[in-house]
Amino acid sequence: MSIPAPAPRRRSALGTTLAVLLMLVALVAILAFAATRMVEQRIYSLLGPRSQVGDISVGLRQVVLTDVVVPGAAGQNKASATRVTLEPEWTAFLRHEAVFHTVLVEGFDFAVVRSGDDMQIAPALQTALHSGESRTRGPMPIRIADLVLRDGRLDFLDAVVSKPPHRIAFKNVQARLNPIAIPGDGSHSDLEFSGAVQDNRNGESTVRAQGWVALGSTDSNMKVAVRNMDIRHAAPYLSENGAGTLAAGAMDLDMTTAIDKRDLRASGTVALRDLKFTGDGSVFSLPRKAVLAAMKDKTGALRFEFALRGSLDNPKFSVTRGFAAQVARGFGRAIGVGAEGAAEGVTGAVRELGDALSDLLSP
Repeated sequence: MSIPAPAPRRRSALGTTLAVLLMLVALVAILAFAATRMVEQRIYSLLGPRSQVGDISVGLRQVVLTDVVVPGAAGQNKASATRVTLEPEWTAFLRHEAVFHTVLVEGFDFAVVRSGDDMQIAPALQTALHSGESRTRGPMPIRIADLVLRDGRLDFLDAVVSKPPHRIAFKNVQARLNPIAIPGDGSHSDLEFSGAVQDNRNGESTVRAQGWVALGSTDSNMKVAVRNMDIRHAAPYLSENGAGTLAAGAMDLDMTTAIDKRDLRASGTVALRDLKFTGDGSVFSLPRKAVLAAMKDKTGALRFEFALRGSLDNPKFSVTRGFAAQVARGFGRAIGVGAEGAAEGVTGAVRELGDALSDLLSP
């Protein structure tokens, strides 16, 4: 009686199946390795050749970067982050695009630089994003549905109000911006920001902002709230020529600003507390002796409203000078020195200030 023959066929079929499975596993591994390498190359290309990344971990849903440093060009403050988590749209990389559902940046250290009407957020990163791709293909378009910045610090450098630039450092910064398109197409991006002023002599000081900005244009609509800011940080904005006379004190600010087709409207309330002055001469364009005499009967807090309007294209209009002039006029009214003048020597100063403000804001 002979042994049935099907057994070798079963062994042969099983071997074929295992071989096919091994080939599929090898193919998947090769594709995964190729995809990982492509993602790594795209990210390094985005960040620029001089950037440093401690580690890149590519998973099915996320790409995690640790210890990221972008040195930027000469004279620029570097940008860094301890951890960056990306949730990409994988097929976008094949289209030479970078599309992310979310980007979470933790433990960051950025600079924001204001120069004229131009404001740059993390100039080092901006330079890298614009120069990282090859010249033949051009910069890679970037779209982010939700950008979250968490637990970082930020240096605000304002070259408009002083030289060297006036610096305000923030810590414990949290921010959110969504959506984002680079290059900007003018669409609205919702913005939230909160942070604490570093090295504030009066205790904790907070800054909060909420609204929208249009990337690729100047259009925006924002509400800003500042609490207990050391007067030394606010002085260049309060008094254009007399910031040095402010020795101590604190400022609260509530402000709404809207820019539409480069036409600015801003309004709000300023509160100044526990002010102390140094030196002689004038305070907010008012005689110092008259100011000190008027403040003796005050509680130490001065509150007044302001309003600004003008075109950013009008050479006669300056937001900083206009705000300082409005504060000066409001300061005079708050201490009881109105446009009619209540003390000899003050009347002319206030009237001239009003005339200068009218000339400043006229088209």
